[in-house]
Amino acid sequence: MRANPGPQGDSVARAGVAGKPVYFIADAHLGIESDEVEAAKERELTALLAHLLGRASLVYLVGDIFDFWFEYPRATPTDHPEVIAALSALAASGTRVRFLGGNHDYWAGARFEQMTGATVHRTPVTDTHFGLRTFVAHGDGLPEGDWSYKALKAIIRSRPAIAGFGLIPAATGKRIARWASGLSEITEERLRRAIPTMSAFLESKLSEGYDVAVVGHVHKQLLWKSGAGTAVVVGDWMKHRSVIEMTEAGVRPLSWIDGALREVPAVAPRA
Repeated sequence: MRANPGPQGDSVARAGVAGKPVYFIADAHLGIESDEVEAAKERELTALLAHLLGRASLVYLVGDIFDFWFEYPRATPTDHPEVIAALSALAASGTRVRFLGGNHDYWAGARFEQMTGATVHRTPVTDTHFGLRTFVAHGDGLPEGDWSYKALKAIIRSRPAIAGFGLIPAATGKRIARWASGLSEITEERLRRAIPTMSAFLESKLSEGYDVAVVGHVHKQLLWKSGAGTAVVVGDWMKHRSVIEMTEAGVRPLSWIDGALREVPAVAPRA
């Protein structure tokens, strides 16, 4: 028996019927690096979003697009206005945009939706595209183990914690977030330890009956077959400009190279 595509399944499944691809982007971490690196990262992301105008039925932003996003009770200046404008233009063109909060930008909400036209999801999304029942999540805290992080995640996403953080001046909040981000710096060792548990998690979702299971978070693009299903780690925009495309033909890994989407070899995790 295949998994239930969830309450949003019917609405977005129609996009697959139209024949236009579905795209997945994750882990840009906008705002964490030097001004020069950030300028290039945002310029190229804006160019990709413009490229997808008229080409995509649906774009998934699979978490940590922003290194920090928090919606304060009082309006604050918008960071990354070019990216926000590009997302708004994409949504206005008729492409559906789904934003899944990651461990750095989970706190996006109604204000982000108003600015971009995207739909914000704070839990995993299940849907059907091109007849493929699909599970999508950022992925942090979902694999087995890492109980200390799961406890922290429950605390910082609680209503009292969010309300308390909202009382902090925005500039101070950003400094705290920048400091916290440094504690979770992506290293080769952390990748090496994260990939096996994330791979096992994806394969467990496929065993539940999904045809495709997609996560971000790990910052390394991976795609492999497991039984009759396809497991996908999107990779990152931060360093590798990784993109995943889903069409009637299936799922393939891409990268934004020299102003164009180019197919790259599919890489499976090491046994």
